[in-house]
Amino acid sequence: MNPIRCFILDDEIQAVHNLRLALEMHCPQVEVAGYAHNVGDAYDFLTKEQTDILFLDIRLQNETGFDLLKRIHHFQGSIIFTTAYDLYGIQAIKFSATDYLLKPLDHLELIGAVRKAADKKKERDQSAQISMLIQSFENLPAQRQKKIALAEANEIHYVLIDDIIFCKSDNSYTTFYLTGNKNITVSKSISEYENILESYGFVRTHQSYLINKNRIVSFRKEEGGYLLMEENHQAIVSKQRKHLLKKLFT
Repeated sequence: MNPIRCFILDDEIQAVHNLRLALEMHCPQVEVAGYAHNVGDAYDFLTKEQTDILFLDIRLQNETGFDLLKRIHHFQGSIIFTTAYDLYGIQAIKFSATDYLLKPLDHLELIGAVRKAADKKKERDQSAQISMLIQSFENLPAQRQKKIALAEANEIHYVLIDDIIFCKSDNSYTTFYLTGNKNITVSKSISEYENILESYGFVRTHQSYLINKNRIVSFRKEEGGYLLMEENHQAIVSKQRKHLLKKLFT
């Protein structure tokens, strides 16, 4: 089996050392092909060498990991961010369905991220994903994001946020019901998407429902009360959350 080649961009020498050591101990199938502490050196390496995984820090000394992404639109490997908590960076990553690891690194999360990267090795639509990452990072503070990436087992869908009618959870899975009678199921919890979409007019009306208030048709009082959504969908409103209906259009 050919090794999985990775490259590390992080401005902290100790962080690079820690990641290399963790990979050696817990992911022996991964070969560290190189590393850099700044965007210029990383770019020089990645334009010459084939790399399967890019471990990318968001906040560098005078740069960001996104400065590198702007220069490598045609990178065909997987991107795994390694970062301390950064609100907009993490939000951008979630929008693009890209993996991230919070520092200090958790070994089990590292193993899981590498495994997913290996599974997606044949999936080569990274240019669209990189473009979305850059757009997300630059636009989120102004709330102008238009699309979200939804990752199924074998395909990543880039969906207009306005086209989402509502989301429904089933344990650790979330199904997105879209205009045109389409739906997409992803293996992430609805709570994670609530955090991403709440500033775009989405409201959690029930433990299992996250609705787009712009796609509400009416509120029906029968059967305890429920929302009639566009395309004849129904969304439950729990007793504890009925007070939110008064705020939906304010």
